[in-house]
Amino acid sequence: MMKSFFRKKIFILFLYCIPVCAIAGQKSIQKNADSLQKYSLGDLIRKSYSEKNPKIYCDEMAKRNLSDKDKMKYYRICGEKYYLEIMNNFDKSLQFIKISNFYAQKEEDFTMYANNLNMIALIYALQNNNDLALFCLKKKRMYESKDKSNIQELIFGGDEGLVYGVIGDFDKKIKGYIKAVKDLDDYLANQKKIAPEIFLEINRAKREKYNSIVDAYLLQKKLDSAAFYLKKIKSLPLSLSDLDSEGVRDSEIHYAILSGNLDDAIEKANKDLNEFRDDKVTVFYDSYYLAQAYLLKKKYETSLAYCEQALKSKQISFGFINYELELYKIAMQATDKMGDEKAYLKYSRLYEKANQKFDYNSKADFIAKLYNLDQIQPLEYELNHTKSFMSYLWIAVLVLGLLTAYLVHRFFTLKKYKKRFMEINAHLEKQIPAPIKDENNTKSNKNNLSDEKENEILDKLNKFEQKKQFLSPSMSLSVLSAQIGTNTNYLSSIIKKHKQSNFNSYLNQVRIDYIVMKLKQNPEYLNYKISYLAEECGFSSHTVFSRIFIEKMGIPPSKFIEYLKKERG
Repeated sequence: MMKSFFRKKIFILFLYCIPVCAIAGQKSIQKNADSLQKYSLGDLIRKSYSEKNPKIYCDEMAKRNLSDKDKMKYYRICGEKYYLEIMNNFDKSLQFIKISNFYAQKEEDFTMYANNLNMIALIYALQNNNDLALFCLKKKRMYESKDKSNIQELIFGGDEGLVYGVIGDFDKKIKGYIKAVKDLDDYLANQKKIAPEIFLEINRAKREKYNSIVDAYLLQKKLDSAAFYLKKIKSLPLSLSDLDSEGVRDSEIHYAILSGNLDDAIEKANKDLNEFRDDKVTVFYDSYYLAQAYLLKKKYETSLAYCEQALKSKQISFGFINYELELYKIAMQATDKMGDEKAYLKYSRLYEKANQKFDYNSKADFIAKLYNLDQIQPLEYELNHTKSFMSYLWIAVLVLGLLTAYLVHRFFTLKKYKKRFMEINAHLEKQIPAPIKDENNTKSNKNNLSDEKENEILDKLNKFEQKKQFLSPSMSLSVLSAQIGTNTNYLSSIIKKHKQSNFNSYLNQVRIDYIVMKLKQNPEYLNYKISYLAEECGFSSHTVFSRIFIEKMGIPPSKFIEYLKKERG
């Protein structure tokens, strides 16, 4: 899916630079002899999309006396090709593409304006900011051409599916591409005569749209539907080389893996890899599929080797699956099965670091089910980004209905908070930690640790508390396990046995105990903002801090501070 995405973008800009090339691109340009100054703008645009280092061509364009129309193209290329694909800098990419849209609007080039909005929506979707992504798509539709004879629009019709695919709304992705194919078929039916090159591009576009449909069905594990559209690709009036495109080969490999035909998938991926070994994109995706296939075959060392090979050719993921994160997950599973704890921790840290840019957890769980070969029923990704008008109406009605009850309830809640504050205060005066509210007592699990090893870990856990290492925002079970020198299972078991909670609950409790004592013993803390208090005790946001404070202490931090201030007079 990814490789076809790159090719489509090259053709978009090619169509935009045809007028420039017609004027300035008549002379043949010798690669070795001519300097960048002698390239036409159209040549620079093409090279920025086809060469490995687009920055030198972008820099040369920036030196030119560009018209507003040329600036529109320049900022799009910089934002998309350099800052997004090469630098993976989402913020800078958005900035440049929005500037491109400023010039697109100024030039009244609404085709480019709509295309830019689609790219902006895609970037928001990659950041898991689905509401903004959908807003951009809605705005994009206002500027799309309704002219069914506009072949440029038709060839790239349905590209909203890229965004819906990242979000996980596979049904909308499929419907969009099916409609786009129908529009192309209608265009062909209404043309008495059509140029061979246009006929070729239309069928190549149909191939890419069918392949995107295959991708959506594969991700839902609807293998019969995926096979149906793979056959439709093979029936297109294209040459064998066009039918055997990189994107189609990827789909066939993925289909083989999900069908459980692992040897067939490995054979196809190895053949593709050997043929295109100099292509970093091909190496990345084929190595991913090989790593996944060998993991399923329980050949963990081979799987890990392909993981490492893929990560050397790392590419940004523009689809539902974040391949970099999945490779870290595969490596973690392989090293865990191999008993290589050091390597496991290495890939665990890499996964956590990379995942800071994405909220990938729900997708990761879904993809784990996807590659479970015992899972034969179709899958449905649970979307959480849309609510219908009726849902909002119901919420409004419920809020109004409960408003009176809430006001009455508030009085009694404040009384409860006051009582809870007095209980906490009494315990603090006696230097006894406040009792944890509503915690379930969990029976300790047996583990295979010796008493000596268990006591050693407990001693290190006590030092961890004394040194207040829990204040680090990046503290996690894997990080602490590494610091203590044990694995996550042993540490979890000991915390469960001796602290009567899981790791997250334990970590939250020591952080809350710390800040409560600070508030009690240091009056200046009573004047700090909740956000500062949250940061002080290691929480990532004041919202999370407030929620955990209420969970552990039975009273909001703002009320606790309010009562402490009143007590001090």
